[in-house]
Amino acid sequence: MQRAVRTFMGEGTFWPSFQLRDGVFNEPVLRLFEQAFELKIPHNVFAAWMVSVLPAPASSRPVDMLDNMPLLQDALAAFADRYRPVEKRR
Repeated sequence: MQRAVRTFMGEGTFWPSFQLRDGVFNEPVLRLFEQAFELKIPHNVFAAWMVSVLPAPASSRPVDMLDNMPLLQDALAAFADRYRPVEKRR
């Protein structure tokens, strides 16, 4: 469960369904989440990124492109560079 993507709303904790495939954890999502954790992207922000349309040339949501991990990993790193406040950047 520590590898699972969680979102926090009020006092509740929720697990987005995009991380499951046929009732088991979808490994590409877990790998992206581990990368997001390393990049210091909060759970809720990562979950929102997964369902938001990426800029061109991808122009699709990460949840719809899990077969293109190199592109998603690069897009997540670029997002982290834009998202993080200056004092948190490496």
